[in-house]
Amino acid sequence: MVSAESSLSSIARCFSLPWSAYVRLLSVKNENARRFYETEALRGGWSVRQLDRQINSQFYERIVLSRNKAAMLSKGQKALAEDAVRPEEEIKDPYVLEFLGLKDEYSETDLEEALIRHLGAFLLVLGSIWAQAYRCRQRAS
Repeated sequence: MVSAESSLSSIARCFSLPWSAYVRLLSVKNENARRFYETEALRGGWSVRQLDRQINSQFYERIVLSRNKAAMLSKGQKALAEDAVRPEEEIKDPYVLEFLGLKDEYSETDLEEALIRHLGAFLLVLGSIWAQAYRCRQRAS
């Protein structure tokens, strides 16, 4: 039996870029362009900011139209100063908690109580949906 840890590590090997890079790649409609950006981000070690800049500047489209593709690719590998990420930005992960209805300033206790309240409501809805589906299956049998 394959352990959960080995399964996770095999999955992680398939997704070498950070999660936010994949989220950004999902916005690229053209499948060839998406593959290109993923490949170049892996090959060039692009940061998410650099990937975002390349997508916004339509780097793939410019490469396709270019006569000297090799020169364009080598130029695109160079990171710009604005691509650099400061350590505090690297670990900063904003949470959107508007659904909790908290005021601008709140305590950790307020946050915890609001999360528990919303999680409880979600579980109740999920339970009622499951119960309805179960009753439907029982009637169909």
